[in-house]
Amino acid sequence: MKKALVLALTAFMVLSLATAAFAVEVSYEGKVAVKWSNEGVDLDPDPESEKLSDGFAKDALEAKVTIDFTKDYGDGVTAGVVTIVEAHADDDNGLVFDGAGWIQLERDLFTLKASTEIDDGVGRDLGQFNIAGAPGLGLTLNLIDGLTINSVLNGGSDYNYLVKGEFAQDLFTLGGGYQNSYNTDDTATQSAIGVYGTLNLIDGLAINAEYGKRDKDVDNENDDPISAILATATYDWNALSAKAGFLKQAATFESVDADDVDDEDWRINEQARVTGKIQDKPYNVTVLFADASYALTDALTVKGYFDYLLGVTDGPDEDELAEEDEEALEKLSYRVGAAYTLGDWTFDGWYRAYTISEIGGKATYALADGVDTSFEVGYKMYDDDNTDDKVVYTAKIEAAF
Repeated sequence: MKKALVLALTAFMVLSLATAAFAVEVSYEGKVAVKWSNEGVDLDPDPESEKLSDGFAKDALEAKVTIDFTKDYGDGVTAGVVTIVEAHADDDNGLVFDGAGWIQLERDLFTLKASTEIDDGVGRDLGQFNIAGAPGLGLTLNLIDGLTINSVLNGGSDYNYLVKGEFAQDLFTLGGGYQNSYNTDDTATQSAIGVYGTLNLIDGLAINAEYGKRDKDVDNENDDPISAILATATYDWNALSAKAGFLKQAATFESVDADDVDDEDWRINEQARVTGKIQDKPYNVTVLFADASYALTDALTVKGYFDYLLGVTDGPDEDELAEEDEEALEKLSYRVGAAYTLGDWTFDGWYRAYTISEIGGKATYALADGVDTSFEVGYKMYDDDNTDDKVVYTAKIEAAF
């Protein structure tokens, strides 16, 4: 770890000095936070679980430095190297080094790029399933106004490839493609198709829909393809912001990263999209969901969401669940709340319910731009008569840079 740190600091100092003579962009980001709370123990409603206790804990500790070399050779030819040094407190490997180099040729009708590591995926809102990254070529065609065709070919003796296209106009967008990947961690074949579209009917209203289908280990006849359909309608007008959606997703079809959702532990549709499971079990699900927020004043906003598990089946054959198993599933999740801003203070209050219920609040004070202190408290109410309800609280100071 110490040797890696010395190498990283040395490389960073040399490259930082190089910026004085070369066109090099150096960017960084990170986060550090310390908290005092009683939420460090398992909150599972078990009468024999440990009693909550206070204590200080590390909440976030991460840093990322990106060094981007780019040289323009003229006549549409450029080349570059991107080096990334990343450290996370939870990463057993300590510092992680990553990066890639590329050479690009740009013309009016196409852009051709050769890279030491290149990947892509056919999904849009149902993403998280790229072909494996490897050395290869990427080609972008701009044949007519609004039409873009992208293709990637990479890998070794077994090539990975992707072809997708998108046609975009003011009123609508339509896209889709096909991909196939051999160079995966388990050497399994992974193929996928994706089709998506957007309609912009009036100002503020957008309708999006996407279909995705994935084949894992297609040579194994026991592993059937999995698919998902996601459709949403969003509307923004003055103080109102609303979104309604429909999700039909096969078990294990993971389509979004946990960092990109707000309430994974309390929302049915987000839980399904992040983990491919509902309440820790891989079910095929059909979910209706809606979000809305309304700014009553410049300082006061009311907001909420609603998720309903419309249908659930088991296995690739869409078998109906046994009556007792279906009754055991919680089919409704919702949250209602309000937020009030007063100078550097923000106050949030909410009531939310899923497998358990919680009433809670949070006060946040901005010490400076990017540095916040906060105190959050929640009262969790369990249905089990043998389990005591629990109060959880967290005081935190966090800085992002």
